[in-house]
Amino acid sequence: MLIKYFSSNKAGLVMVILFLALLLWLNSLLNPSGANAADLDLAGPLGRLVVKPLSAFPGISSLLALLAILLCGYLLVQLNAKYVFLKTRSQLPLLFYIVITGCLAGMRFLSPAMLSVFFIILMLYRSFASFKKDRLTFHFLDAGIILGIAVMISIPALIFFPLLFIVLLLFRNKVWQEWIYPWIGFCLPFVFWASYLFLTDQPLQNIGEEFRRAFSAPGRAEAYTLVQLIFCGYLVFLVLIGSLHMIRTIGIRKIQSRVFFIVFLWLFILSILMVWVIPATGPGFLFTGGISIAFLLSNYFATCRNTRFNNLLLGLLLAGVILVIAEDWLSFIPGRYSF
Repeated sequence: MLIKYFSSNKAGLVMVILFLALLLWLNSLLNPSGANAADLDLAGPLGRLVVKPLSAFPGISSLLALLAILLCGYLLVQLNAKYVFLKTRSQLPLLFYIVITGCLAGMRFLSPAMLSVFFIILMLYRSFASFKKDRLTFHFLDAGIILGIAVMISIPALIFFPLLFIVLLLFRNKVWQEWIYPWIGFCLPFVFWASYLFLTDQPLQNIGEEFRRAFSAPGRAEAYTLVQLIFCGYLVFLVLIGSLHMIRTIGIRKIQSRVFFIVFLWLFILSILMVWVIPATGPGFLFTGGISIAFLLSNYFATCRNTRFNNLLLGLLLAGVILVIAEDWLSFIPGRYSF
């Protein structure tokens, strides 16, 4: 049965998932079309430094994107292995994160949003490490620094700054020093940025200009194939089922699992808010929102009954991935739809 196999932690399963990821990216690797130049409007100085030179080498950009997504998926698996907020240690978060972030061809190239999500995951690591610590900790200072770096890569990552204080409310006693640490840590990367501008005789107003350009960037219409729309619609259907399952079972979960999933819920809400505040973000919100969705779907398939219906749900998802891959190569359904 599919659920039993994919919920396991077998080495062979990792190879299957890696092969599936390679198939998803193969067309972009062999026939690269380049990343969307509009992504640079949302890039911070570090993101522009890395991504802009790669715009001339879309093949390399796509390969680095694949490696970045695999690394982020691996970190999600290790996050669960460390805190076990899912029922079992499995590779499901890696599978679902690859599927969510790789289903759209335009997201298979390295972008500032993709780079910044790596640091947002590291921020989660440092924040979660503070759970049930009795003494004063510096985890939120570290998390603030990491988030500051993420913002210098992709400006919209600023939206996730409130998440640090949400975690403080959920995890920590009200120790006033810990409420100051995120501010100090977050500001430190910008102090270095301002120092660089000062030493190179550039106006400090450039920092404000970066944020103004990102927040005023207009939204852009994205073109999707019918297969992509159907597949994304099915993902939304699975998210609804997973959400109902979570609502029904959250009361019997361990306290640690419960608060971690509340953090993931807020991460998803802030990802949706990012699209509303900065419309130019487009489908890039899936890089961060995909973290929450990956854990939600992993929780469902790790805890649901091993019935034919649930196996059918997972089987249809995998069949949809194969259909997306086939459509990338064959384009057997004409027409594209813009939103």
